[in-house]
Amino acid sequence: MVALHCSCEQKRQIWGEFWWVGKRHEWVFFDDMDRSETYTERRLTHCPACGQRLERKNLLEGTYPA
Repeated sequence: MVALHCSCEQKRQIWGEFWWVGKRHEWVFFDDMDRSETYTERRLTHCPACGQRLERKNLLEGTYPA
């Protein structure tokens, strides 16, 4: 699991994992913010803050909370 941030102004934290899905690997994104409407939702496709489509190449590396 990796902590990522959307590149939008809000810098929303998104969790990502690289999963084997069907016959290929793909990034799967989660929302771990407990006050969020999408909390614990699996397979987020868009940033809950700005609506931008989530793609690993567009996400910034984050830090794991202490």
